[in-house]
Amino acid sequence: MAISDILNAGRSSLIAQQRALRVNGNNIANVNTPGYTRQRAVLEAVPTAAGGGVRVADVEQVIDRFVETRLLGQSSTAAGAAARRDLLEGVQDLFPVGDASVNGALQEFFAAANELSAHPEDLATRNELLNRAEALASRLRSSAQGLAAVQREADGRAAAGVADANTVLSRIAGLNRSIALEEGTTGATANELRDQRRAALGDLAQQIGIRTVENDDGSVDVYARSGVALVNGSDAATLEARLGTTLGLDGAALHDVGVVAPDNSLIPFGSDPGGEIGAQLVVRDQDVPAAAASLDAIALTLRDAVNAVQTDPAGRDLDGLVGTDFFSGTGAADLTVALTDPRGIAAAQSTTPGDNANALALVELRDQTFPGLSGQTIGGALGTLQADVGASVRDATDAAAVEQGLLANVQAQRDAVSGVSLEEEFTDLIRFQRAFQAAAQLISVGDSMLQELLGMVRS
Repeated sequence: MAISDILNAGRSSLIAQQRALRVNGNNIANVNTPGYTRQRAVLEAVPTAAGGGVRVADVEQVIDRFVETRLLGQSSTAAGAAARRDLLEGVQDLFPVGDASVNGALQEFFAAANELSAHPEDLATRNELLNRAEALASRLRSSAQGLAAVQREADGRAAAGVADANTVLSRIAGLNRSIALEEGTTGATANELRDQRRAALGDLAQQIGIRTVENDDGSVDVYARSGVALVNGSDAATLEARLGTTLGLDGAALHDVGVVAPDNSLIPFGSDPGGEIGAQLVVRDQDVPAAAASLDAIALTLRDAVNAVQTDPAGRDLDGLVGTDFFSGTGAADLTVALTDPRGIAAAQSTTPGDNANALALVELRDQTFPGLSGQTIGGALGTLQADVGASVRDATDAAAVEQGLLANVQAQRDAVSGVSLEEEFTDLIRFQRAFQAAAQLISVGDSMLQELLGMVRS
């Protein structure tokens, strides 16, 4: 090996080890930086024909693409589970236990009916029955209105999530453009920009389920679960929450969520696009309407059963007349007490003073089962609804805890691969430092040989 080759090898080694030390130092400096991906200098031998030595071929990020894909998917699942839990807890609050519950009001109504059967001609007792009936109807209305409010909240959250997702999509498209430009111009990997994009993809995954495909130019294409493109290189689609034709429980239109097509039509995501938006749509379109339907069935069964007793042709009020409807309304949301005069309660089935036959028939409704309530009593159906809501919340809470635990596990796997380990960095620090010192020593030896050679020539 010529002396110049020794000097070239030493020089290239000094430069390479110095750059490796810079990468090493950058890792140490960012040990606590959220989202930072550990970098590694890739060294390769310089061909002898090109002067020999070593050079840094690339500074690459240490990542496991399979773990990164799992992390995005688990981020969507965990965020969706938490969003569903939060909304269902609002539903559970509408069905408390004890005297404050609808079932409690129902039992008070039947207790008042039982008291009426003992004192069928007492106006104060009749007034109490009307008051208990109004309290029951009020609690049914309140629960129905609460369900409508939860549905509207879920709809509003989904619409807000769409706006947030649009911001993230634009950011991803911009980073794609910057990464492709920088890597195409310099040939180096734009690691810091890739970290920013990875963080943006994580933010998007919390809003909606996604999958990604990396292109040769370093850009990433992003697709929704349904397959519709969200980001294509430097172009981002526009999501929209557009008022549709489906009405909510409150009578106002709900939002259709999807991607705006070139003709301005809306390409829907499907029933569950994943992430927080998906969970909010599931609660809005499935969980809340199911609870509302059960509550309506209970309210309508109560209305029809009580009205049937009240308007029985054999029934008589205090004035000896056939009774009129006790309750009115088309469901739980508008159930009201139609009867205003306590004298109009048909407690008797004759004009005989003290007759309580119809009042007893009203009391018997407490233990009567109804086909429209799956063969349950009205109180039993309310208890089932309350239990179902409670079970849904427990399941959602458990699911959120499990998914969060799985997310932590995947994050730990990611950190084990891509996170900065100070022990490893300190080891590399010593290794590159020793290599740098050896390269300097090599140059010193080459210089000494060159000086001796020149001395021989001069003499």
